[in-house]
Amino acid sequence: MEHYGSMDRLGYAIHMMRLITILSLLAGVSMAADKSADAVKAAEKAWASATVAGDEATLKRILADDLTYTHSTGETDAKAAFIGNLKGARKYHKLNHESMDVRLYGNTAVLTATAQVETSQNGGSVNPAHLRFIHLWVLQHGRWQLVAHQSLRLPN
Repeated sequence: MEHYGSMDRLGYAIHMMRLITILSLLAGVSMAADKSADAVKAAEKAWASATVAGDEATLKRILADDLTYTHSTGETDAKAAFIGNLKGARKYHKLNHESMDVRLYGNTAVLTATAQVETSQNGGSVNPAHLRFIHLWVLQHGRWQLVAHQSLRLPN
């Protein structure tokens, strides 16, 4: 009887070790997903800062070569046009996120956000806008790159 009891304890211990291993693996996957979501949010914040600063070098790295950037006006820019317009045609004075949500799909992330934005056109007056937008980020070349932007205006 005692031998049988020790086998039960051994079987239970093995079962618990398997369970702990499985839970540890699942926790690692969850932590990796959180880290990737955090990495996407960091890339998003870097995009916003570089856009306001007109930081061409950072934007060339963050924006995918095949970027499609559709403004809330319906105007669409490719990567070169978006960066070039920051030199005067369209200046971003403020781009402050209010909310950000990231959903991961392998090497792709969908980020939805709202932001308070201030822009000016060709040196004109600053125009505030309350925007909701969706960004599509893809992990390529070892970093998250913005491949698509679509925004719409919300009531101020």
